[in-house]
Amino acid sequence: MELMRNSQETLLTIVEVLLYDPLFDWTMNPLKALYLQQRLEDETELHSTQNADDQECKRNFSEMDQSFNKVAERVLMRLQEKLKGVEEGTVLSVGGQVNLLLQQAMDPKNLSRLFPGWKAWV
Repeated sequence: MELMRNSQETLLTIVEVLLYDPLFDWTMNPLKALYLQQRLEDETELHSTQNADDQECKRNFSEMDQSFNKVAERVLMRLQEKLKGVEEGTVLSVGGQVNLLLQQAMDPKNLSRLFPGWKAWV
């Protein structure tokens, strides 16, 4: 954690490159990818029959890109906070932050989200 804090400028630069990379999607999941693919196919079919809807489609994709960038910016801001040791509004020392992370890692609620078949009683 101390090494990451000392190298935070380098880490943030790497993440910031991804923020502006149009090929990197911050909020994509398989379900959303399938939906977008089907929507794109439907819009392609409509494009051959209706040329007027083309501008509306471009506008919709532009709005989606802007919302993705907002998510990416929030992720970058949260990463900056973590690298400065800010957790839940409190600035922690390196040791305090590591202890908090260990507690969160051992929390049964977090473990059950990680693996649905996890059984705390075993």
